[in-house]
Amino acid sequence: MDSQILNYTIMVTGSAYGTQSSFCAYQFCQSLLANTPHQIRSIFFYADGTLNANYFVSPANDEFDIVNAWQELSKSYDVPLFVCIAAAQRRGVINEQDKNNVGSQFQCVGLGDLSESIANSDRFIQF
Repeated sequence: MDSQILNYTIMVTGSAYGTQSSFCAYQFCQSLLANTPHQIRSIFFYADGTLNANYFVSPANDEFDIVNAWQELSKSYDVPLFVCIAAAQRRGVINEQDKNNVGSQFQCVGLGDLSESIANSDRFIQF
């Protein structure tokens, strides 16, 4: 039996801290990419999930740095990190020339990019 390589689109709606959503999503993505031949087409941060892109988030020394972890995952596996620009702006995550607190690996995009990614994926998972 041939094993099929699947393309995933992941949506994260939980904030960086305060819920397990983002960390669970990160663990899933890390495990999928490190242990299977499957691929992640994109990771889309929506609603409170956009807070994962705020590089001003500064966890305590003994806490897991989820913002940095997402960026390292993106670099290591060449996975785009998309942030809904409208949802981000409502939460103070801003990517403008004179005001910018969006981490370097995150790209502010519209919902059309999410739709396109889902349409070209085999699986869509929301955390």
